[in-house]
Amino acid sequence: MGYERGKMKYYAHSTDNSDKSDWQGLEEHLRNVASLASGFAGAFGASDWGKAAGLLHDAGKASQEFIWRLEGKPLRVNHSIFGARLGRDEGGRLGQMLSYIIAGHHGGLPDGGIQDGQLHYRLRHERIPADVAILPGVTCPAALQLPFSKRPANPGFSLSFFTRMLFSCLTDADFLDTEAFCNPGQSCVRSGNHRSDLGILRDALNGRLAELARDAAPSRVNRLRQTVLADCRTRAGDEPGFFSLTVPTGGGKTYSSMAFALDHAVTHGLRRIIYAIPFTSIIEQNAGVFSALLGKENVLEHHCNYMGKDEPEERGYDRWRGLAAENWDAPVVVTTNVQFFESLFSNKPSRCRKLHNITRSVIVLDEAQAIPTEYLEPCLCALRELVDHYGCSVVLCTATQPAVDDESLRTRLPDVREIIADPSMLYTDLRRTEVTFAGRLTDAALAGQLDGLTQVLCIVGTKAQARAVFDLLHEREGAFHLSTNMYPEHRRRTLDDIRRRLKDNRPCRVISTSLIEAGVDVDFPVVYRAMAGLDSIAQAAGRCNREGRLDGLGMVVVYEPENPPRMPWLQRCASRAGETLRSLPEEDPLGLTAMRRYFGLLYDVQELDKKQIVKRLNASVGKDLLFPFREIAGEFRFIEDEGTALIVPKEDEAEELVRQLRFTEFPRPVLRRLQQYSVTARSRDLARLRSDGAIEMIRDTYPVLRNMAAYSDNVGLCVDAGGVWEAEGLIA
Repeated sequence: MGYERGKMKYYAHSTDNSDKSDWQGLEEHLRNVASLASGFAGAFGASDWGKAAGLLHDAGKASQEFIWRLEGKPLRVNHSIFGARLGRDEGGRLGQMLSYIIAGHHGGLPDGGIQDGQLHYRLRHERIPADVAILPGVTCPAALQLPFSKRPANPGFSLSFFTRMLFSCLTDADFLDTEAFCNPGQSCVRSGNHRSDLGILRDALNGRLAELARDAAPSRVNRLRQTVLADCRTRAGDEPGFFSLTVPTGGGKTYSSMAFALDHAVTHGLRRIIYAIPFTSIIEQNAGVFSALLGKENVLEHHCNYMGKDEPEERGYDRWRGLAAENWDAPVVVTTNVQFFESLFSNKPSRCRKLHNITRSVIVLDEAQAIPTEYLEPCLCALRELVDHYGCSVVLCTATQPAVDDESLRTRLPDVREIIADPSMLYTDLRRTEVTFAGRLTDAALAGQLDGLTQVLCIVGTKAQARAVFDLLHEREGAFHLSTNMYPEHRRRTLDDIRRRLKDNRPCRVISTSLIEAGVDVDFPVVYRAMAGLDSIAQAAGRCNREGRLDGLGMVVVYEPENPPRMPWLQRCASRAGETLRSLPEEDPLGLTAMRRYFGLLYDVQELDKKQIVKRLNASVGKDLLFPFREIAGEFRFIEDEGTALIVPKEDEAEELVRQLRFTEFPRPVLRRLQQYSVTARSRDLARLRSDGAIEMIRDTYPVLRNMAAYSDNVGLCVDAGGVWEAEGLIA
């Protein structure tokens, strides 16, 4: 390219020392990052790619202009595009992938293309300092080869996935070396946590499970749970790949799936366990279970209720945990489907840093059927990449196994091996309920039937119906409401009251949204469920006669609600469930035959890649590899309106945390504790509360509910009451 090799001293990072004696030299930084990135990428056979990316990423800092910038002059120096050009020019056609990750290692992977801001435009037009030099050893191999041993099924998808994995290696390596120089204390905290290896964790889990088995009351259900655990241990020695763990709700999936994951990882030398859960409402519950079994220092719980779009993730809570959340440097990671899959399609350094640590992991997808159907094809493609090219095993852990291995799917999962020896027999043996259908019920008729029962759980389809039916029952003894309109600590206390009443055999009538289906351990003799997908009905049935203590079968009553949900997706699920039941009138509605038929119908009529992500990436394999990284990252959203965390300081601790939030310089630890006192409010609801003057904004970022008339002790957030102030709230 005509650049001369430099002979003067260049720097990567500065300190307050003006004589530069303790500044970090550029060559040192490039070597350090290259070494780290090479090690990270070596986990998937791409160490030479990682080394090249590390050497080139800050090559543009070798200029007098950048030295002036470090000295404090107000200059903007483009230091990434020079290395991106070197990668393109020296690495051949595949070197274009290096250009993406180097050009985007601060701002994010760009889209390919010739429009302003896109990669190919930037490579051609962005200015670099005239005196930029090529430092000794800063080179790119001319014959970079892909580490794939066989031709990918989706070549464009595979190349883009590989690019994003390299991006993860580079961004994490760059951050870690920069942190070691600029913030050595924090770097020591990051590296100083004494975690156990997976072999020790496996032994600890086995010991604890043996204790639980000894202490468990003898029952048919507990014997079957031991059968599930034994099957998991038997199959853990199988070769890595795709597995399914098909166990009815209440069959001990949580413990058994972790036992399989640890045994499998130790047997095959895998590095960590990643446990992905569909609902934030239960992630703390499951993380708590695993922490108690394996030690708190070994389990990272990672989800982000408070996260700005471009803000580094989870920095600062519980020091090590906050740092480990940045790159998933922990033996066991418990996260959400949203966090896991959206990171796999992100373009941001903060979300992609962790991706290389997914390599050679056991990934357990709890309730795998909860993957949104319109994103199913790209999610299955990503899972295939992780298994085929990155040494992972994937466990589809569910009570209602979806037909993801069905031939009718465009992108099915190949060779999915069932862990349970005989799932059909297990379902028969674990059957504890009988499903009946009550037809259409008005809210009043439903409330009347519930009022005639001493202990009953009613799961409705919408928050509005939960509140309406509860209002008809709230004066009755033992009436409870549960929904995500209640902040987590409020829900936890309510569930504790419910469990006490059930244990003491006192009246207990619970009206809940579907949140109670997500792994909440309650045991009712009767459950009502609004018509929904068969998987949701099965989850509801898991709260009925859960421990098998009734003399006969528990009763699950499915009814048609007066006002069914208006969401098209929920309507489709209910419609396909009805079609399944009509076509299989003699089958158990919750049996495996009906479930496979249901998911086959659901997938057959639904667009499995609604935003054509796989198609667009495959179409990008041309001369210039025009990957739409930024575009796809913006579109891949499991939840379109994620809402905003509204702080509800009804309790003294919450009010004290709000006070700390006003004045603390680093709010992340405070925000994490405030999650227990926050309700996720939709955009339109938050706007209404703000217009009613019911909200205070702290730092113009964090909304705090100030009119407590808008929060009921029974049902939680009541947006329609936000304009009515309690008298004491009007007194200054």
